[in-house]
Amino acid sequence: MVSYALAVPKPVVAFCQLLGVIRDAFLLMLAVVGLWPVPHGDGSRGPAAVPKPAEVKARLPAVAYGELVAERLLSSPPPVASPGGEEEAAAAPTCIVCLENVEAGHEVRRLGNCAHAFHRGCIDRWIDQGRATCPLCRSDLLPRPRARARLASLLTRVW
Repeated sequence: MVSYALAVPKPVVAFCQLLGVIRDAFLLMLAVVGLWPVPHGDGSRGPAAVPKPAEVKARLPAVAYGELVAERLLSSPPPVASPGGEEEAAAAPTCIVCLENVEAGHEVRRLGNCAHAFHRGCIDRWIDQGRATCPLCRSDLLPRPRARARLASLLTRVW
């Protein structure tokens, strides 16, 4: 039987372990000061990474679907007529959670990143189950804070 493994000298292994300990100590000091997230032993991003359902619902206000449609019509150019002179008939929008049509009077929540809209009750149940992504495209429900804003908040917290 032949082995092609190279033996790593003990001083090299000890030096690499020392570098790891120094890195961990440095990151721990940054975490104590508040410039780095607190390390977790299980490798998770920690409890602060996933917003609580009440916070998500508060940041995604419920509005009537008719208001969203009116807002889109005001912000987009007028519809273009097809070559035959007929306008395209828009299909009724569907809530992907319950698969029911969304009507103008229904209360909906429009998500922060992707702007998809769902019935308020449907998306509230989705959020209450601890899900933090859009049921349709899997983007985060809430926009992430910008790096500059995070840095500014960290610096004001330190100083």
